[in-house]
Amino acid sequence: MALSGFQAYAAILAVLFACGLGLPIPEDITLFAAGFLAYKGRITLFGALIVGLLGVLVGDTFMYLIGRNFGRRVFGWPMFRRMFTPDRIRLAEEKIHNNARIICFTSRFAPGLRAPVYITSGILRVPFTTFILMDGLAALISVPVWVLLAYYLGDKVEMLLGIAKNAKIGFAILLLLLIVAYIVRKVRKRRIEKGSV
Repeated sequence: MALSGFQAYAAILAVLFACGLGLPIPEDITLFAAGFLAYKGRITLFGALIVGLLGVLVGDTFMYLIGRNFGRRVFGWPMFRRMFTPDRIRLAEEKIHNNARIICFTSRFAPGLRAPVYITSGILRVPFTTFILMDGLAALISVPVWVLLAYYLGDKVEMLLGIAKNAKIGFAILLLLLIVAYIVRKVRKRRIEKGSV
């Protein structure tokens, strides 16, 4: 059963929060899905936009607060160790030292650097008002783009999903036919080998 109403809003929030934690879930796809749910009438367009903004800002703020409260110890935590390579940490620190405002704004558009920049912003004690203002301004651009794109291209998205579904069915049939052909060939080969003995 497809998500709708409160369940859909809660799911969008949860996934966006997980994205903010650096899990390898594309945030843009989640926002696109929110727009598509609005197109389908399962949630409102306004609700999709608000939940999208709230979700990305809560996730980003959580990362900032982790850095601010725990400092450099975060980089050694098992859940972050792979994400925070020495190169990413060095690059994030260098960029933030040079221009915190621009970096807090532009990192929203750079998925690979987003989490390291937000945590490093907290570690380097970038003022929270600067962080949230810049991140919020960037979110006011990125979130509506993905939500509205899905909302206004909803009919085409449905068509593409139908094609993808049919392609999966076609691929499964083709795979089944190849397996059957392989088995038939093996059986014939054995019979020929037995006949020649």
